[in-house]
Formats: sequence, structure tokens, C-alpha cells
Amino acid sequence: MSQTASAQDALARAKETGKVTVGIFNQSPWGFIDAEGEVKGQSTDVLKATFAQLGITEIETVVTEFGALIPGLESRRFDVVAAGLFINPERCKIVAFGNPDLQMGDGLLVRKGNPKRLESYADIAQNGDVTLAGGRGSVQSRNAAAAGIPKDSLLLFPDHQTSMSALLAGRVDAMTTTTASAIALAASSHQVERVLSFKGGMDADGKPIYGYPGLAFRKEDSDFRDAYNAKLEKLKQSGKLAEINKAYGFSEAELPPADLTAETLCE
Repeated sequence: MSQTASAQDALARAKETGKVTVGIFNQSPWGFIDAEGEVKGQSTDVLKATFAQLGITEIETVVTEFGALIPGLESRRFDVVAAGLFINPERCKIVAFGNPDLQMGDGLLVRKGNPKRLESYADIAQNGDVTLAGGRGSVQSRNAAAAGIPKDSLLLFPDHQTSMSALLAGRVDAMTTTTASAIALAASSHQVERVLSFKGGMDADGKPIYGYPGLAFRKEDSDFRDAYNAKLEKLKQSGKLAEINKAYGFSEAELPPADLTAETLCE
């Protein structure tokens, strides 16, 4: 049997058995094993809700390192990746992405109450008394610098833990990271909060810079991806996608544009 013919059986096999194997990297809010041993996460919950419409209700998970997710998909350790992978042209050369289920911009953490009323990088750039923590080499730090925040107001740290410690200790007034990380970190401490109205990085045309995560399938499993996309659209229309996202701290403003597809993002 040819590889193509065999691959095309993935969807049929999953429908027949009611079972699918999913790759995750055990990180909140995407896909993780909770204290009770249950699989939770924004990506895995979207997968469960869509696949259930296809009659696929048994989810077997394989936990692996982030860098091993796409190789594991290609080597058939699992049939789909549910790990908040951002859709981009480079990855699109390797996998078949489902349509996006989130719109992810930069996130901002501040101390409870947002005492300096920060809602954008511009607010920080225009206030010489405000200091911002960012990850060394991160996209968010580059976005902050591009927005005009001077070097002496942008303190770079090696990881989230040290940035968070600086914020809690009052060494900085705010911390920039991905939206997902901001949500997770805000949930870990009652002393900080995520700025929901935050305006993050902008491109050369002044438009917000976003990333769009989606489920990833093997290239040859485009029929599986297409079946998923049809059910994802129903999830969007019913409002169920917004409910799932809300459960993990995302707002309705972080739903992707209704007409945005993985195909467009892959161009």
C-alpha cells in the first residue's frame, strides 16, 4: 500500500475506532496533564469539541518536548498536534494546519490595579519613570524597542521567573510576554494582573502584530484537516469556541477574524 493511500485512512481509522492520538508538550494553557491526570488545555479542548462531532471521543495523548512535536507527527507517533503551534509559512511547508482558533498578540503584566495606567508600549515610551521587563531576544522585547521604549527603560531577563520576580519586587513596573504566558503568570500570583486592553506590537503600517495558533496534521492527512475545519467553523458559529477560550483566560477580542484561514497565513 502506498504512503498516500495509507495516510488517507487516518481519518477513516479514527472515525471507525472513535480514537485519535494527540501530541502535546505539557504546557498551560495549550495542552497539559492536570493534577488528576486529566488532559486539559485550550488546544486540546478545541480538539475534543471538534472531534466529538466526527464521532472521535477517545483521546490518547503523547507528551513530548516542543521541538519534537512536528518530527513526532511526521514519524506517526501521533496523528495531530494540539500545542498552540503558531501558523507560519515555514511550518506550513512541513504540516497541514487547521484554521486558527485564537488571535495572539503581546501581553502585559502589571501590579494589581495597574497603578501607572499602562495600556500600550507608547504609554511606557512616553513616561520616563516607567520600566518594562522583557525576555532577552523575545519578539515582545523587539516590539517594545521598535515602539520607542528606550534601552534604559527596557530591562531584559533570561526567563519568565526572573522577569516576574523583578515585577513583584518593584524593580520594574510592567512585564511583556506572549498573551498566553501573561494569562498563566497572572493566574500564579494575586499580586499581578494582565492588562486586557493592552495594545502590543505594531507593523510598519501601524497594524497590530498577531500570531495565530492552530492544530497541525500531516500533509498527507489533508482530508482529516478539512473535516476538522468544517467542525471548527460550527464551533465558532455556535459560540462554543469563545467559551473554551474564555475558560483559559482569553477574551472574545482574541478570537481570530471570521474569514481568516490557515491557507492565508501560510502564504
